Amino acid sequence: MYNTSYNTVEQGFWNKNFVLLILSNVLLYISVYMLFPVLQAWIVGRWGYSPTGAAFVSSLFGIALFLPGAVNNYLVDAFKRKSVCTRSIMLFALLGLLYPYADQMWMIYTLRALQGVLFAIALMVTGSTLVIDVTPSPFRSKANWVFAFSGGIGMLLGASGGLFFSSIFSLNNMMYISAGFAGVALFLVSMIEICFRAPLEPPLFSFDRFILFRNIPPGINMMTVPFVLGTVVSYKPDSFFYLCIALGFIIFWFIPKAIKRKADGIVRVVSGYTIMTISVYIISAYTQTLTLCVAGVMMGFGVASAMCEFLKIMIKLPKHCERGTGYHTYQLMWETGIMIGVTLGFYACRYYDLSPMALAGLLCMLGLLCYILFTRRYFQKRMEINSTIK
Repeated sequence: MYNTSYNTVEQGFWNKNFVLLILSNVLLYISVYMLFPVLQAWIVGRWGYSPTGAAFVSSLFGIALFLPGAVNNYLVDAFKRKSVCTRSIMLFALLGLLYPYADQMWMIYTLRALQGVLFAIALMVTGSTLVIDVTPSPFRSKANWVFAFSGGIGMLLGASGGLFFSSIFSLNNMMYISAGFAGVALFLVSMIEICFRAPLEPPLFSFDRFILFRNIPPGINMMTVPFVLGTVVSYKPDSFFYLCIALGFIIFWFIPKAIKRKADGIVRVVSGYTIMTISVYIISAYTQTLTLCVAGVMMGFGVASAMCEFLKIMIKLPKHCERGTGYHTYQLMWETGIMIGVTLGFYACRYYDLSPMALAGLLCMLGLLCYILFTRRYFQKRMEINSTIK
C-alpha cells in the first residue's frame, strides 16, 4: 500500500526511501553484472565459443536495453510504479535460474535478451522515476548523481564477485547467488513509500522516459568514458583489480565538496580523461601487482571525475518535465558504452592483434577533444537558449 501522507518535501536528502532505493540499486547491479564473467566463462567452456563470440552473446543484453523504451512512459503512468519495478526484478531473477537448463544456443540468446529488457525497465522505473518521486526538488540533481554512482559501484562489485566466485561455485550456484541479490533488491524496493498517484491514460508508444534527442550529442561523447572502462575490464579480468577501480570511485566521492565546487566542468573532464589515459598506459606497460592496483584506483577516479560532469550536462539540458527522460538517456548510453567496450576489447585483441589498451588510449584522446571542441560549447549554447526562453 502507498502511504498517502508521505511528503518528500518534509524529508531530508538521505531519507529512508532514498537510502532503500540506493541500496537496492547497488544490489541489482551486483546481480546483473556478476552474470557477465560467469556466462562468459560458461559459453566459452560449455559451448566452445571464442571469448569474442561469448562477448557478442553478452552484447545482446545491451541491445535489448533499448527494446522496451517506447512503452516506458505507458508502464509507469498506467500501472503502479513500484509494481512494475518489483515484477521486472523478480522476472529477471527467475530467468537467470534457467541458464543451466538451456541446451541450445538460441535459448541463451533469448534469456539474455529478455533479461536485458527487464533490467532496462527496472532501471528506468528506479533511476528516472522513483528517484525523483522520493527526493525533494532542490536535491534531485544530486540524487541523480548518487544513483548513477551507486550503479557504478554495484557494477564493479558484481563483476569482481562473479569473476572470483565462478572459480569456486558451479553455474547453478552462481545463478542462485545472482537471484538472491536481485531478491534482496526487490524486497528493498517494496519497502519504499511513495505518494498515491491515480493511473493516467498515456499513449502506448512515446519517447518520454526513453530517449531525449538533445542529449544524444553529449551522450555520444560521454560514451567514450564507459567504453574505456569496458575495454579495461575485458583486457584485465582480475577480481581484485576491479575492486581497485571501485576504490577510485569511492575516493572521488569523498573529495571535499569545496574542492569539487571550485573545479569547473572543463577541469573535471580534462583531469578525468588525463588520469584515465595515464592509467591505461600503466596497465599496458607494467605487470607489478602494486603498480596495477594504483592504475586501477586511477582509472576509477578518472572515470568518476569525467562521469560527474557528463551527468551534470545530461540532467541540465532537459526541461523540467524531461528530467526523467534525460537521465534515462544517460543510463542507456552508459550501459551501451560498457557493452561496446567489452566486446570490441575482445574483438580487437583476437582478430587484429591490437592491444585493447591502445584502443582505450585513443578513445580517451578523442573523447577529450570532442568535449573541448564541441560538447562544452553545445552545452553552453543550449543553456543560454534555455535561459533566454525563461
